[in-house]
Amino acid sequence: MNYNTAKRTKTIIIFLVLPLLNVSIYGLQIRVSLFNSKQVTNLTVSAFNGPLVAVSDDGMQCVVEDGRAVYAHLRNGKIWMSDEYGDIGSFEKLSFKGIDSVAAIVRVRPVAPQIDARNYQSTVILSADVDKIHIINQIDDELYIAGVVEAEAGLGHSLEFYKAKAIICRTFIYGNIAKHRNEGFHLCDEVHCQVYKGQCKNRTMIEPAVLATKGIIIVDNKDNKPILATYHSNCGGETESSKNVWGSSRIYLVPVTDPYCTSSLNAKWQRTIPLADWIAYLEKHGYKDAANNPANLSFQQTRRTLIYKAGDISIPVSQVRSDWQFKSTFFSISVDNDNVKVSGRGYGHGVGLCQEGAMEMGRRGFTYDQIINFYYKNVNLSSVKALKL
Repeated sequence: MNYNTAKRTKTIIIFLVLPLLNVSIYGLQIRVSLFNSKQVTNLTVSAFNGPLVAVSDDGMQCVVEDGRAVYAHLRNGKIWMSDEYGDIGSFEKLSFKGIDSVAAIVRVRPVAPQIDARNYQSTVILSADVDKIHIINQIDDELYIAGVVEAEAGLGHSLEFYKAKAIICRTFIYGNIAKHRNEGFHLCDEVHCQVYKGQCKNRTMIEPAVLATKGIIIVDNKDNKPILATYHSNCGGETESSKNVWGSSRIYLVPVTDPYCTSSLNAKWQRTIPLADWIAYLEKHGYKDAANNPANLSFQQTRRTLIYKAGDISIPVSQVRSDWQFKSTFFSISVDNDNVKVSGRGYGHGVGLCQEGAMEMGRRGFTYDQIINFYYKNVNLSSVKALKL
């Protein structure tokens, strides 16, 4: 490690050799890929609420003092680290962690591409690849869950709702812990895993909810395995079965009539489409109507169905939603002069827990176990320690 001690005595200090932390994830720590779909080649790492220790792949250590920053950029397959005084050295891997305080924060701000800074607890690891810097947050699962709950559900909800969300997030972790194993991490920070934007800021509601449900997960009552704990924004009054959406039937992901979400923000939506455009779309699927009868286009869903029928053709509602980017498959069609009016209900795939419905249940005084058992059928609450994965 190249280093100029005279210039950097206030910013970075070399310490003794120490091997990088290597911890089992089961019940303890997990590895989350940050900014996973972004090709980050340049970033800054800053210390807040206490100094950080930076450990290189060759075992050397240095300290980033509280309030100071170092810069990392990819060059020739190496991570070059520098500070305000110039280059420090080049490495294949760097690990940043608070020295002596659980409050110490690792702030990461991608520069290329430019992304807003995010705060992370525990350890942040940078490793060099051919065309990007991989960024991993190695973190206790409960701290990670708190961050996910805040990112996925937002602020201002009841304690019982947050407890239910914490359990759902924890269940997802232990049901998908091997999802990215071949890539060197367990989960990423994006939608297809769980949205995660770093440290949870709500220490008065979300953190207590996570701690109160520590170790609790949802298992099916047949195999005692973690369920596929799916959720969505709003079901529009009726959840959907997993079989209808993904083709795989699960005993706990079945339709549920939900009266709690129907007055929420995403309960209803509308879209107006020119009639000529709608007919042109249908004609691509074989639609013919010599009489040009608008009644043939009408379609009503009072309960969720799988197929939209227009004249003598049938199109899966899932395909219509995808083709037109509708908010859900729970929609009805009517013709108004030269336009087609699409009246929709809900937002998302509709399978599993309806977040806005669960929020309302929490406001009405339902407990977290009542919320969970309302949306997921044939399940039990269990301890992660009882798993045999």
